[in-house]
Amino acid sequence: MARRTAPQRRVVVGGEGGARRMIMAPSVTPVSELSLDDRPLAIERSADARYLIVTLPYELWIIDAKTLAEQRTIPLSMAWPSVVEGWEGALWIGGQHLFRGSVGSTAVTKAGTKLGGYVDHVTLIRDDLLCGVGSQGELLWDIDRDAPVHKRKSPGPAAIAVVASADGRAVFSDGSPTAWVIDPAHPAGYAQLRLSATSPVPVAAEGIVRLARTDGTRGGRVLLAARDGAVAWTGRDLRLAGERLPAGKRDMTPLAIAGDERWVYVLRGRGTLQRFLIAQPNQARAGGSGGSKHKGKKRRQQHQPLPGQQAGELEPPPLPEAQEVRLDKLAECMTLLVDDDKRTLVLGGPKADARLGRLWTVDPDALDWKELQLGERILEPLPPPPDPDAEPPPPQRPSFIATKNKLSGPKISAVSVDDIVGKVGDAGVEYWLTHGSGTVLDRPTQRRSVADTLPGDAALLPAMVRFNEGTARPALLIWPGVVEDYDGAPPEPQLLVWGDDPRAWMPLETPQLRAQKWARTDVFPIQVALAGVPEGLPGKRQTLDPKWNDPQHFEAMAKECKKLLKILW
Repeated sequence: MARRTAPQRRVVVGGEGGARRMIMAPSVTPVSELSLDDRPLAIERSADARYLIVTLPYELWIIDAKTLAEQRTIPLSMAWPSVVEGWEGALWIGGQHLFRGSVGSTAVTKAGTKLGGYVDHVTLIRDDLLCGVGSQGELLWDIDRDAPVHKRKSPGPAAIAVVASADGRAVFSDGSPTAWVIDPAHPAGYAQLRLSATSPVPVAAEGIVRLARTDGTRGGRVLLAARDGAVAWTGRDLRLAGERLPAGKRDMTPLAIAGDERWVYVLRGRGTLQRFLIAQPNQARAGGSGGSKHKGKKRRQQHQPLPGQQAGELEPPPLPEAQEVRLDKLAECMTLLVDDDKRTLVLGGPKADARLGRLWTVDPDALDWKELQLGERILEPLPPPPDPDAEPPPPQRPSFIATKNKLSGPKISAVSVDDIVGKVGDAGVEYWLTHGSGTVLDRPTQRRSVADTLPGDAALLPAMVRFNEGTARPALLIWPGVVEDYDGAPPEPQLLVWGDDPRAWMPLETPQLRAQKWARTDVFPIQVALAGVPEGLPGKRQTLDPKWNDPQHFEAMAKECKKLLKILW
């Protein structure tokens, strides 16, 4: 939160006879960093550039753009909301449903019906026309009529990003190498937008996963970023104007993208920020033009050196095509503030084991940029035509090997707290088996040994946790697993704690914390202690923090919890 200074006096003259009224108006001192109650997902700038609209799981934060002071918090019921500002400060919020709010209010109202899967991501094409995309398809929503004017069900992959172009069209991406363009005047067919260096066959690494639009006096370009690090931008007419690819084989997955008329900024993992030059600055010529065609006119006097330019130097050195810098904090989202000639990057990232977040600003011109080498994309060739005389491959038969057990024991909601705080070895258990999907509290549990555990089973481990405010509570850790040849990272572990009202197991998510009237800053950062971690479990699982495997700490917190009158079961 921002630190408020002493109130400032203001004298307002008004009323009959010039009556004087004294008003106490507090002022806010600008801060360099703002703490958030959760990790930020995205940062948007309001139309008047006065506010920042920060998207968090289940919340929207309205932040003063100059002081980073929190103005208000808008609670939501969606874990991954998407927001765009409309006319007169109206907020259109997408997710599972479409909601309408306001920058100046904390209330939201539902708009429309049966829009689930069409408004996962939203943008505003015009003041009266909204575009939504999602897992089910695409939608054009007439704001004045409060009804859809175009709705298409898509059988393809789910859309993951959408942005409005400067000429009144929408560009969305579904993670493939092709971005799609929706023209409201001709919604029956979509145009394609892709990089010039794109393989003739689908390649997952060439998929476009981030979209944005440039700001500034000559803004309006659509920016595209692919998984392999490639960056491209268009003109205002949505024609591809340039593209760059950084050299190297490291992970170049983009987390966020922004830009102005000069640079395209790309945020990548591990706090890496890159920028790519769109065009060199226009510099005036240093000397007069000899042999001028305008006879009888005096030659122009020699120009003074530009700022940062040495005397006698005709032109400043050209800017590099690409640069890179390592930030001092991890960042996952960003936006660019453009104020005349000043540029400010607003960055957001996680802290406290990604349970909390932070927001801060940096001056891009003050960063220690280093030149970045560029490369070229190696295209995947077309496969050779099949041999007509070759025998067809044998059909793939499904595998009937069991990957997880069929459990029929009591639900997780019925697990007794005595099995957690009791003596581990007599009254307690080493761990249970449960399912890795489904409603958390309704999943069945059953005691099994390591030999009976299958790769797809989730282990339910007894745990104790200590909140940031100091209270020790019983907990359960769901440790899911997948088969070894699973394509992708295994699911993350999930903590369940024992609540006060109601007295039941609950996940540590914002809606459940609201129901308990707990502040996230009172809960996180959190200490976790496990009674033990079973070894030799089959399957691929996320690596647990070694500090969690602490039976002595577990026993100490269990004894402390038994003496607390506020924790009842």
